[in-house]
Amino acid sequence: MADFPAETPTTLGTPLTLRTGTSSSDTVPGGCTIVARNTGAGSHTVTLTPSATVDGLPLSAGRVVAVAAGAAAAIRVPARWADANGRVPLAIDGTASEVLYWVIGA
Repeated sequence: MADFPAETPTTLGTPLTLRTGTSSSDTVPGGCTIVARNTGAGSHTVTLTPSATVDGLPLSAGRVVAVAAGAAAAIRVPARWADANGRVPLAIDGTASEVLYWVIGA
C-alpha cells in the first residue's frame, strides 16, 4: 500500500508523477482529483472506499468507476470521504498495472 500525495497545478506548470495501479488499496488524499488512463484491452474499475463515518455510521458506500479500454477518466475524491489521516483507499481490479493515474490537488 502506498500513500500518494496530490500534486498541485501552478501557472508555471507542475510536473506530474505517473502512478501505476495496484490491486491492493493505495490511498489518495481526500479532496484530490484522480485522472486514470486504462492502457489495457479490457475495461477496468477504480474503486474508492470512504473510511469516514458520521455518528459511527459509514459515510457512503463508495464509488466504483468503470474505465473503458483505451479511455481515461477524471474522478473527484470528496474531502469528506477521507479518514482521520485525510486519506481515501483506492483499488483497481484485474491487471491493475494496466491503469496509470495521476493524483492532482486543488
